[in-house]
Amino acid sequence: MLEVLYRNEDILILDKPPGLAVQPGAGIRTSLVETVEKQFGFRPFLIHRLDRDTSGCIVLGTGPQAASRYSEILSDKARCRKVYRAVVAGIPDTGDGVIRDEIRTPSGPRRAETRWRLLASVPGFSLLELELGTGRMHQIRIHLAGRGHPILGDDRHGDFALNKRLAKEHGLKRLLLYAARLELRTEPPIRVSAPPPPHFRAFAASLGAVLGDSALAEALGVPRPRDTGADGGGA
Repeated sequence: MLEVLYRNEDILILDKPPGLAVQPGAGIRTSLVETVEKQFGFRPFLIHRLDRDTSGCIVLGTGPQAASRYSEILSDKARCRKVYRAVVAGIPDTGDGVIRDEIRTPSGPRRAETRWRLLASVPGFSLLELELGTGRMHQIRIHLAGRGHPILGDDRHGDFALNKRLAKEHGLKRLLLYAARLELRTEPPIRVSAPPPPHFRAFAASLGAVLGDSALAEALGVPRPRDTGADGGGA
């Protein structure tokens, strides 16, 4: 069952699971569009997209007019704020920054901007919060990899040897990137947030147990394990 984050007569905002493509296509058995149609009884209109491996906040229109209206809102940076979170390799030298490296597209190099902020780190890994200044395909993944901080689990732009090791040691099998928050400056304003997906929480907990450092897990809201040591007393 898809989790509803917000709903009105025009739009449906869902927490998209990782691994679910947003629309039908070759080699895709089930998509978000088909799942929404089955669960909610109408065929949605896509307003924006998330990569198949990226989970989190996604907006769908209930009709063509609503989809057109909200598409303009989501493409206007003054009226829309999209916030992502990712676990990356390494620790940045500063606490925040802006990446403006150009990205190659089929039509040639295009301007791209990604703002980032360090939320937490443990030896060798960091949790970043990111905002898009532009919306190029795989922009966050390309920008972070280009700066030496590939997203863990990225099978296109990431560190393949590291991913293989983390899969063996911590069971990492999915991309550690999700759309965490979405703000639409409408009247009234719409603000939604998606929780860290299960594979995020599991990786952070596993890494913290091995390193003896739970900073990533705590930043993601993963509860600390209860102390099972005996310190006297009894029932």
